[in-house]
Amino acid sequence: MLQFSTNVLRHSAQWTTNEEMSMQITGFPAHAVLNVNEGYEVLHFVNRYMAYRGWFSEITFNKIESVLKTRIPFGITTHKDIKEWLDANFKR
Repeated sequence: MLQFSTNVLRHSAQWTTNEEMSMQITGFPAHAVLNVNEGYEVLHFVNRYMAYRGWFSEITFNKIESVLKTRIPFGITTHKDIKEWLDANFKR
């Protein structure tokens, strides 16, 4: 599985969340809220989502990051809900 690192992120982010805690989340749990302003949370979510879809392009990574920051509707906050929204609405 290809893993992108922090240097691929294009949007501004906070770095207050512990990276190890972000890495401990597996799959797309319905109880975990994704803070799209936290760099490590976005990084690891996008890496997991791309692995789930079988995608490997840095361009696609950046598009998903942009969608998370600008297009996810208000109220869609959990990993599960965001994954489902991306499945239905994201076209690479």
